[in-house]
Amino acid sequence: MNAWPLDPLAAVVHAHPYPYYRDLAQRRPLYFDAGLGLWVAAGYAAAQAVLAAAECRVRPLEQPAPPQLGDGGLARTFCLWARMNEAPRHPALKAALNRALATVAGVEAGRLAESLARDCLAREPLNGGLLDRMAQGLPVLTLAGLLGLPMEAAPALVAEVVTLAQALAADADAEAQASGEKALAALQARVAKALPRSGGLLAVLRREWTAEEAALTANVIGLLFQSLDAGAGLFAAAVWHQAQGRPLAAGAAADWAWLAWQDPVLHNTRRFTVGEWSHGGQTVPAGASVLVVLAAAALDPAGPGESLMFGAGRHACPGRALALEIARGGLAALAAMRPDWKTLTAAARFRRLPNARVRIYGMEGRTE
Repeated sequence: MNAWPLDPLAAVVHAHPYPYYRDLAQRRPLYFDAGLGLWVAAGYAAAQAVLAAAECRVRPLEQPAPPQLGDGGLARTFCLWARMNEAPRHPALKAALNRALATVAGVEAGRLAESLARDCLAREPLNGGLLDRMAQGLPVLTLAGLLGLPMEAAPALVAEVVTLAQALAADADAEAQASGEKALAALQARVAKALPRSGGLLAVLRREWTAEEAALTANVIGLLFQSLDAGAGLFAAAVWHQAQGRPLAAGAAADWAWLAWQDPVLHNTRRFTVGEWSHGGQTVPAGASVLVVLAAAALDPAGPGESLMFGAGRHACPGRALALEIARGGLAALAAMRPDWKTLTAAARFRRLPNARVRIYGMEGRTE
C-alpha cells in the first residue's frame, strides 16, 4: 500500500491515513477535487460550516432517495429516515428521536451488549470469524433488545439488516435490491409484531409519533441499519487497540473518547448544495456534491481536537452514547476470556467501504 493515500476516499481503508488527513485539513481545508469530481471540506471550520449551512443538504432536491432504489419499499423507507431528509417535519422527527434515545441509559445498553456477547462466546470457538459476526450482530441485537423487537431467530434479524444494507449500497445490483425488499418486509413485520405490546424505547417512540406509524416503523428500521457498519467498526477498532496495548476493556471514558477521535469509524459524509454557498473566500456552486471529511476535520490543528465521528449539526447521530456503550460491553465480555489478542487480530484488514473504516479479522471475511 502506498505511503500516502491517493485521495480522501482512498484514505478510508489506508493503513495509516491520519498524517494525510491532518495535512489535508491544514493545507486544503476546502477545495475542488477534479479527480473525484467533488468539493472536499477537510478543515474543521469548513466541515462545521457545511454541516450547518441551509444550502448544504443530505440529499439533492431532485433525488429524495438514491435513484437506483427505484420507487419501491426501499426508496419509500429511505425517504422517511430522519437523518436522510430535509422535509419540513424533519426537525420534529429528529427531536423526537433524540428524546427517545435519551431515555435509554448507556449503561443499560452496555450490560445488554455484554450479556449478548457472553452468550455468543459461549456457543462458538473464539476466532477472527466469530469476532466479525459479533461486530455485526451486537449493535443490531442490542438495539433490537432495547426496542423490544421479537428476538426469535436472532441471526435471521441480523441477516435481514445486513441484506438491507447491501441493497442500499451505491453499487447494489438488481438481485441485491430484490433481496433488500424482502429483508425490509421482514423487518417491517417484526416492528408491526412488537408495536401492540411495545415497551421501553419503542413505547417512547410510539408516543412521540402517534400519528405517523409509517415514519415510526421506518425510523426503527433506520436505527438498526445505521448501527450496523458504525457499530461493527467501533467494536472492531476497540479490539484492535486493545491488542495494541490500549486498555479500552477497562472502560476509561478518556480512552474511548480518544478512539472516536484518533481512529474513528465514520470518515466522511456527503452534502449536496441546493444554492450557491460560500466559505473562506471560496464559492461552491448550486448542484455540487461536497465530501465532508470528518476524520480530517477532527485532526485539524486549528480545531478544538474533538471527534466528529458522529457528525455535527442538525443531522448529527443521536446514538453516540449507545454506540460507545455497546462496543464497551462487547469488549468487556471478550476481555474476560483473556484471549491472545495478537493472534486474534493477526489477519486484520479493512472492508472496502466508501465512508466507514471497518476492520475484519476472519479469513473468510469479505473485503469487497
